[in-house]
Amino acid sequence: MEGEALRRMRRRVQLIFQDPIASLNPRRRIGDIVAEPLIIAGVKNAAERKRRVHEVLAAVGLDPDLVVGRLPHEFSGGQCQRICIARSLVLNPEFIVCDEPVSALDVSIRAQILNLLEEMKARFGLTLLFIAHDLAVVKAVSDRVAVMYLGRLCEVGPSEQLFARPAHPYTSLLLQAIPVPDPDVRPAESVATGEPPSPIAPPSGCRFRTRCPRADQRCSAEIPELREVAPGQFAACHHPLA
Repeated sequence: MEGEALRRMRRRVQLIFQDPIASLNPRRRIGDIVAEPLIIAGVKNAAERKRRVHEVLAAVGLDPDLVVGRLPHEFSGGQCQRICIARSLVLNPEFIVCDEPVSALDVSIRAQILNLLEEMKARFGLTLLFIAHDLAVVKAVSDRVAVMYLGRLCEVGPSEQLFARPAHPYTSLLLQAIPVPDPDVRPAESVATGEPPSPIAPPSGCRFRTRCPRADQRCSAEIPELREVAPGQFAACHHPLA
């Protein structure tokens, strides 16, 4: 994809970065930062750019009149992430990649940002690709979940179904590792062995086989393909749990 097709695609797809403070130019004012995608997209009317910037800042819970003339260092991490979300919305995209959007934030702020993303998804009809390592966050925001290990898909399925009945051993081990907020509940003992292999020189066959309790010779000889193990749920495993 190149030329005009690439430019059209860029308007439809946006990105929210992991570190909100680092992703904002410290020397530029917030109004200019949020307006930049409009300038790149060729929106030449200054009044239209201003209107749109004010609109998206208000949508993410910020007062445009108090924000546009200030610099990023004047805001908290949560406020900076709201600004980043506003920037991602300014071109009316269809699809937003959220790269660990709450991992750099204080725990007390994470729920607010997650709720904001859910609100924006419903309000603007967005599709969000949420990249995260925190399974509690994944469960809270996702309709469908894809689990990866060393660059390969292990399992894909509806969120509620996958969390209730994981089919891949790796998914099961990840879920067992989620802390339970009850001192009387004993944590599950992980049955994964050894250290994760190098992604530069991954093992043959199934990449999880060197740590999997169900692995056999077939797992080292054949790369498992994603296959349906339950309605809408797929696992790349020769010996799935489901």
